[in-house]
Amino acid sequence: MKKFTKQALVIVAIVALAGCEKGNEGKFDRSNGAGGPFIGADSVITGKISVSRTLSPGKIYKLNGVVFVTGGAKLTIQPGTIITQGEKVNYKIDPASSVLTAITSVLVITKGSSIDAVGTPSQPIIFTTSKPSGSRIAGDFGGLIILGNSITNKPSYSSLDGLPGFDENGNSLGVDLSFGGRISADNSGKLKYLRIEYPGYRIFGDTGVNGLTLAGVGSGTEIDHIQVSFSATDAFAFYGGTVNASYLIALSAYDDDFDFTNGYNGNIQFAIGLKDPQSTHSMSGGVSDSNGIESDNDGPGTIASPKTKPNLSNFTLLGYSSASTELRAGNRWRRNTDLSFTNSIIAGYNTGAEFQSGTEIIATAGGFNNNTVHSYSIVFSPATAVSLTGSTNSTLVATNADAFIGLGFRGARNLSPFYTTDGAGNYNFNNLLPRDISVINGAVLTSNFSQWNSGWVKLHPQTSQD
Repeated sequence: MKKFTKQALVIVAIVALAGCEKGNEGKFDRSNGAGGPFIGADSVITGKISVSRTLSPGKIYKLNGVVFVTGGAKLTIQPGTIITQGEKVNYKIDPASSVLTAITSVLVITKGSSIDAVGTPSQPIIFTTSKPSGSRIAGDFGGLIILGNSITNKPSYSSLDGLPGFDENGNSLGVDLSFGGRISADNSGKLKYLRIEYPGYRIFGDTGVNGLTLAGVGSGTEIDHIQVSFSATDAFAFYGGTVNASYLIALSAYDDDFDFTNGYNGNIQFAIGLKDPQSTHSMSGGVSDSNGIESDNDGPGTIASPKTKPNLSNFTLLGYSSASTELRAGNRWRRNTDLSFTNSIIAGYNTGAEFQSGTEIIATAGGFNNNTVHSYSIVFSPATAVSLTGSTNSTLVATNADAFIGLGFRGARNLSPFYTTDGAGNYNFNNLLPRDISVINGAVLTSNFSQWNSGWVKLHPQTSQD
């Protein structure tokens, strides 16, 4: 959950929280048809879940406001369950203030509680909008947040910015909003074969909800086969913690595909980030701030310990098929973050990887290694960054990335690896499969093709009806 000082947000002012500013321009509105419309619901959930509960398969549940799983309760969500947005609820961030903010469809798993949301390839669990085809926009659904007891570089009593602590009358909600602790192997449950569609919006001030936020989540938690589509903020955000993950896909995120801060130290392998030129993207100071990866040690850029150091391998991060000012960098490592980024592919961004604000001199030598990096303007900024010392990367600056990165099955069809909403109906994982079967870089490989292609992903949510 990053601070949104960025310009041209696709969401409305915080009091209304009504959706996407670009709706009338055919931007995010074009990504419609994720499933539904869902008229009515089997159950409406509001307030706190303080006793363990199971959401049954085949049912539709609506979340009114912010729903907290608290008191050690376990929320079990069975395969095929659909969760969508309900009524907005008014909250206060300051009990003495007269300002009310309306929020809906945010699910928060608090420290000591857990979630067991395990779908299957044929029956994924889906968090999505309830709006009918043609009116769905990024920010319709809130998002999923897990608060854990694992290690961060913030005080353990720190709360996740923006989560409301008071009802509309200024009364405390009685919920622990803090994250982080000293339990590296903390277990918050399981998320598997799950999609989050059209999430993300601002809650209070400059703070926003991301598609999936993992704050202080420990390595005992299992995270794999998760897709976040058309988020109005970041798709995935890791705030400290030691959780590992695999098989993640960020489709058409407004801001960053993957965001790391507050001392995150975990392993992520096999992840995809696809930008969409038919969506809007974040701006800062009049220039793009939409990246494949953005990583900070912390917000102020201190050297607090433990250092943020995501261990990332086999990522495929693709921007646009031609140069554009709407995107910034495939990787943006800044504010004294450390890093390990290997066996990955970056293409379609103006800059391949940036190393800034201390990272260029304090990060681990050779941390950026064995990657395939295309850019339209600059491969590495600066090229002397310590993470590149002793590294071997294949690089190219060119107006066309296709031949260099070598992705896309070549047979009867000539497939482009770059994603667009209009072309999504013909887009599948063959578009991301290396033409050379000996290639080990990137997320989609001959050896793991079935993991991606087993049915849980929707690469064309604008036309999907389930």
